[in-house]
Amino acid sequence: MIRRLGWCLVIGGLGALTPSTMADQFEQLDGPTLVRTLKGPDAKAAASLTVSDLGAMPALLRDSRSALVLARTDRGNPARLLIVPELRKPADGKGEPIPVVVLERLDAFDAADPSTRLASRRDVVVFDGFQVDLDSGQVVPEGQGGDVIFRAKGENGPRLEILGDARLFTLAKAPALDNAKAPQPTPGRAVLPGDFAGRYRLFCNGQSSGTLDLKVEARGVVTGLFRSDLHGTTYPVSGQVATDAAQKVLFAIKYPRARQEFEGYLWAEGKGAMAGLASIAERSVGFFAIREGGRSAPEGSDVGPIAAGEADRPGRCLVEVRGEQIRLDGNVATFEELAAALRPRIDNPEGPAPWVVLRAPADSKFADILKVVENLRALGIKTVRFEAPGPEKDEAKK
Repeated sequence: MIRRLGWCLVIGGLGALTPSTMADQFEQLDGPTLVRTLKGPDAKAAASLTVSDLGAMPALLRDSRSALVLARTDRGNPARLLIVPELRKPADGKGEPIPVVVLERLDAFDAADPSTRLASRRDVVVFDGFQVDLDSGQVVPEGQGGDVIFRAKGENGPRLEILGDARLFTLAKAPALDNAKAPQPTPGRAVLPGDFAGRYRLFCNGQSSGTLDLKVEARGVVTGLFRSDLHGTTYPVSGQVATDAAQKVLFAIKYPRARQEFEGYLWAEGKGAMAGLASIAERSVGFFAIREGGRSAPEGSDVGPIAAGEADRPGRCLVEVRGEQIRLDGNVATFEELAAALRPRIDNPEGPAPWVVLRAPADSKFADILKVVENLRALGIKTVRFEAPGPEKDEAKK
């Protein structure tokens, strides 16, 4: 038996990982970029932002339609916010809805060291009269360091106002982010030292993750940066391409009080990922890293985790694996019955091309899952998406 992460990663070796593994644009607006943006000509200071102002702001980030607002706290620290105005029903359900603002995402960085994130909060609901200390990301009472206050009443209507020395900023256009294409590896299966260079999404032992940028200099010297998803802080990376194996690289992330060392092996086929061991304080754990823009699947395959918004794409077929039993759209079926049911959909040129959402319990055997995937491929199903196991859904109970 293998756990959910286990079989998802193993199956991931068969197919391409989706863009959801990549950091979003809000995260790309990191501390140093935020400081530069606040000093630029496109940042316009605002003493207050009404609900109408927030609702009319254009979507400046590719992956969010929420209002992007920047700030400088009363302590001079830069902050970034995604804000959504809402109407909330009273707790007793009676009366008119009341206006609030929701700070979908809030991050503040240290002005003295912009690579260090001071606070990170999500979905903070701010009611009338509530103050928010952006340095800590907390709702605070009056006199306790509030930077902004939400006022639901007044001549200008519901609005978010600054307090003290804090400042709010809107942007005339999308912020300039580092969208430079990361270095790509050479074609073919032979691994050269420069093939390790690039941008990766790194995941370590299911506990930490972040963006890893590697450069390879003369004689295989490795340099780079690692930006932690948890803290938003950027740490230096150093290392060396190994001489005893072409696919092997040794590198380390230097934290303030510790050093984490990695021994990784680059995939020869596609060079789109690497995996290996990471150690800190003499304790070894597993890690893997997916290259941005790289290929991590055999040519012609389209197998991988289901992406956000993909579940309702036309042609969807639900196949469940329960040990040696399989179900198609909730009905128990043999492989022969599965083929008979899918064949008309595959051969119908006028209908949408069928694709499969594959669902399995967390303790499924890899062999059972692989057998189903191979049968689907043999039928001509070109797209298979894996849905993360969770509570049984209605379709599974039919």
